[in-house]
Amino acid sequence: MIKNFFDKAKNSHTWKENLVNLTTQLLNYLIILIIALFIGAVVMFLSGKDPIAAYAALWQGAFGNGYRFADTLDRSVIMILAGIAGSIAFRTNITNLGLEGQLYIGAFAAAWAGFTFTNLPAIVHIPLCMIAGIIGGALWTLPVLYLKMRWKIPELVPTLMLNYIAIRLTDYLIAFPFRDPAAPMAGSPLIAATAKLPKLIKGSTINIGFIIAIVLIFVTYWFLFKTKIGYELRMVGLNQDFAAAAGLPVKRSIFLAMTLSGGVIGLGGALMIQGFFGRFLGGFSSGYGWDGFMIAIIAQNHPFAVFPTALFYGALANGALTMQSVTGVPQAVVAMVKGTLVLFVTVKVFVENIRKGLRKWAM
Repeated sequence: MIKNFFDKAKNSHTWKENLVNLTTQLLNYLIILIIALFIGAVVMFLSGKDPIAAYAALWQGAFGNGYRFADTLDRSVIMILAGIAGSIAFRTNITNLGLEGQLYIGAFAAAWAGFTFTNLPAIVHIPLCMIAGIIGGALWTLPVLYLKMRWKIPELVPTLMLNYIAIRLTDYLIAFPFRDPAAPMAGSPLIAATAKLPKLIKGSTINIGFIIAIVLIFVTYWFLFKTKIGYELRMVGLNQDFAAAAGLPVKRSIFLAMTLSGGVIGLGGALMIQGFFGRFLGGFSSGYGWDGFMIAIIAQNHPFAVFPTALFYGALANGALTMQSVTGVPQAVVAMVKGTLVLFVTVKVFVENIRKGLRKWAM
């Protein structure tokens, strides 16, 4: 009975500590957000623009009515998947800078499955395109994994260079062997109607891809924090040498983290083709892979934190168009706000790590 009392007291104390830590983290991020928006406002003011009107237009463009809010949710889908892809890799201490290239390959693979197989029912065709996107994104990580595991070449530069190879390769494919002559610009043939994602709201771009993204958040959390393999990935990410000494499968964990990361962003490319574009177009991405890199940093590689971060990024992307058209403030200001956020979050994490190191040293 006494033991149960102390166990309950301990659990209560832990719960209170977690609540305090969560509240502190939220306040820290709120302060960082305010600082980033303030810096953006200062730049707009010095440029002769009205920052209040600009931010009001941005809000109106992102959340002005139900349809705009739905479009913002749809815009955040690729941000969610890109953020999860980055988080999986970074959790295992893999610097996957190739998200953009993996996105392109996954999107083209999904488009190919969409316009090649035309006599399939939707219940088969839709998941087939998604699987093609996942496989395409995952396969694009294999050259990097070979270099890393065969010759221990760090993944930083190979993943970065493969982005440009993927973009130019897909440009070639839609310019020559898979070009649709009827397309207004270089692009693949239209995917079949059976490959397109059903809409959730009529008159909006939002589709079932949003539901898939939300489900994937919970699946990723369960995988990373509730399974043995996820535990191995996180331990390898903390210290590869210690993980190897403890008998954990380091190479397998690295292979799995990289391919999963590529597969998730490849799925994001498939959802964009199936849910919005309807065909593969050159330059369809405005840097969503790089956004995923930044979202993962801000979310500190936690799946649940990816959602609000991705939603914020989606709102910035959706509202920036209205802000520019109404007030004349260029979209580059939004990019500056995003960069400021990443900068301050990175500094915050860096300072916290130094503080923890000093505490350990003092003890």
